[in-house]
Amino acid sequence: MTPSEPAVSETAGRLRRALERGSFAQARVLLAQYGGQTEAALRRLPPGSAERAELAREAGEMLAWARRMALASRAAAATRLARLPRPVRAYRVAPPSRHSFELRA
Repeated sequence: MTPSEPAVSETAGRLRRALERGSFAQARVLLAQYGGQTEAALRRLPPGSAERAELAREAGEMLAWARRMALASRAAAATRLARLPRPVRAYRVAPPSRHSFELRA
């Protein structure tokens, strides 16, 4: 981030740490905050300026990294879930032998 945008840099760092820890609820909040701060910073910079282009490039890289982290974490969680042992048949809940209601004529 540009030195003139410390709030964006700080939020980006907090977002990275949240994703690295797997704190996805916090990351969702920080992502919205990061997006808003980045958008506001881009609006303040003059169109066509090198700072604006750099900030936009860094924001794109940050979002791409965040997406990769989220997908990797999701894949790892799916792998752990698939490795869990299946419940023993004796411990499964048996379906009811009849419906909880009956119609009589």
